[in-house]
Amino acid sequence: MGYDIRPIAEIDTFDYSQCTGLQNADTVRRSIDGQLFIVEGDTFTTYTREEMLVICEGANWTSEEIV
Repeated sequence: MGYDIRPIAEIDTFDYSQCTGLQNADTVRRSIDGQLFIVEGDTFTTYTREEMLVICEGANWTSEEIV
């Protein structure tokens, strides 16, 4: 299983049947700036799970909230 990062312009036209589970335009993870989204499935080979974990820890995907 792998992952891919897609431009938000594709969110409503992307073929979610390629994805694992119940992913759709409402449930995918979006970047903080709203320009990208992540999909997961057996047909994607752009990023491994380990690579995606590192990417998602970055500033474009995780905000630092002051508690």
